[in-house]
Amino acid sequence: MIDEKKEKREINREKKRLSSIYADIPAKRKDLAEGLIENAAFTRIRLKELQADIAIYGLTELFSQSENQEPYSRKRPEADLYNTMLGNYLKYIKQLNDMLPKDTDAKEITTDGFDIFVDGRDIK
Repeated sequence: MIDEKKEKREINREKKRLSSIYADIPAKRKDLAEGLIENAAFTRIRLKELQADIAIYGLTELFSQSENQEPYSRKRPEADLYNTMLGNYLKYIKQLNDMLPKDTDAKEITTDGFDIFVDGRDIK
């Protein structure tokens, strides 16, 4: 477990990073975005901790119900927690991305030109 002060600093740094990325979210959705940013920042820092743990101890461990049974390999609880938290993090980021204003330039680039042709012709 990392130091609480250090963890708070890392979470605050991540919140600032995400806030700058999602600064263009419309004002009417900012309150919702702030909660998602807080959750995403917390989750990302926890994911880093879990990644470090998994890198050291691996995804599986030997486990036995009693001393009389032969140990078998099972997935570590940290691996399950990592997978769950990663899924949640990706959901937070998707929700934040969906709140960003749509890029109108991208639509013009991907169009085949038919709408521009129809809009631009003179109808008599």
